[in-house]
Amino acid sequence: MSFEHRNAVVAVIVSFISWGLMIAVLGQNTAAGIYDGPMGAQAWARSVLWLIAISVGIAIVMTVLFNIGYAVLTGENDSFHIRDERDKGISLRAMQAAQIIMATGIVLAIVYLAFGGGLVAFLNLILASCAISSLGSEVTKLILYRRGF
Repeated sequence: MSFEHRNAVVAVIVSFISWGLMIAVLGQNTAAGIYDGPMGAQAWARSVLWLIAISVGIAIVMTVLFNIGYAVLTGENDSFHIRDERDKGISLRAMQAAQIIMATGIVLAIVYLAFGGGLVAFLNLILASCAISSLGSEVTKLILYRRGF
């Protein structure tokens, strides 16, 4: 398993953990009415900034631990990782998938807002577009690595 392949596996795992945390916190705060009123969007943004910082920390720790665990279990030393043409091609296809998903999500969120949707729900749709596009990118990488691109 290449370094890029391992990192894609970790990214999928981290996505589920991070977005599960975000859904739990944002859902709980929305139900509690924290995002209601004129300062609701600012409260939402503060919550999301903290959750992003926590998610970055989770991603760093999980990536380091996964790569160390993989090296210990398999005995492979990948310290001289070189990104080849295959890795670059897979990354480009994954980025393309992410852009398509993100653009679709943003347009759908704008349509939702245009037809009377609430601001915080609109922001949640944009955030969900980010999450789904990131996950779609990593899943695309996994599929292409498994298929032997």
